[in-house]
Amino acid sequence: MAKIVVTAGACGETVEATAEAVDDRYAKVKIGKCCEYVERMKQELEAEPLDGYKLMKGIAASQIYKSAGVCLPHVTCPVPAALHKLVELELGLAVAADVTIKIEK
Repeated sequence: MAKIVVTAGACGETVEATAEAVDDRYAKVKIGKCCEYVERMKQELEAEPLDGYKLMKGIAASQIYKSAGVCLPHVTCPVPAALHKLVELELGLAVAADVTIKIEK
């Protein structure tokens, strides 16, 4: 089982989620602690396993990004990208590596 913890930044929210492979193509996502906006995505994304290969076809085809486009108020929220990496990792399509965005002004 793969797990992510996202500290999103200026909003101060933390999102936790896990993914568990159903087979070599599909993974079931469970979203735990999250903000009210990711909570809105939860029902759709947890309803059925996500197709890891379909997610990799691009942002426009992504069930995660489609849901984010409707539910999230800010386009730069890192949670959708983190959810993608979570599914990829669980299905063996990515390696475990932390991502850092350092913001300076």
